[in-house]
Amino acid sequence: MATALNFTVPLKQDPQSQERLAHLIDSFAESIQPAVDAALSRSQIVHFARVLVIDHKYLQVITEFDGDGMDYTEFFREELGPVFQAIFALAEGAPAWEDLNNPNSFYEYTANLNLHSLGSSTVGNDGRGYLFSAVGDRTVRELQAALRESSPAPDSSLAPST
Repeated sequence: MATALNFTVPLKQDPQSQERLAHLIDSFAESIQPAVDAALSRSQIVHFARVLVIDHKYLQVITEFDGDGMDYTEFFREELGPVFQAIFALAEGAPAWEDLNNPNSFYEYTANLNLHSLGSSTVGNDGRGYLFSAVGDRTVRELQAALRESSPAPDSSLAPST
């Protein structure tokens, strides 16, 4: 069963931080999204992911992932360290990146920013609130394998002749 992450970062409200936030928003699609997309693909554990900025007061990363939270955060700390460094530079009350850039500190800090959904926990989301899954407890890898198995092989008769 997928585990829910509702990572919610309170943002600094001073003019300089808000200007840097505006730049992050404006450049996200071109400069940050490709790295995030590549890391998500390599992970083979994330079902869905999205990044939001709410009223310039909160940055939110919402994902559903398979497996252990510590393994998940460590993978993304290693893969996307510069992205998290930029986010935490905008975060209200965040420790310095040098203090966060290790497995335990990063996990503990980000776990404290994970808001719980309303409702009762489901399997795999103990203490995290409600998360519905239409695919039950299937993992990303299981779903991808099932899709590969159900896809017909390419018809070689349609390939261009050489």
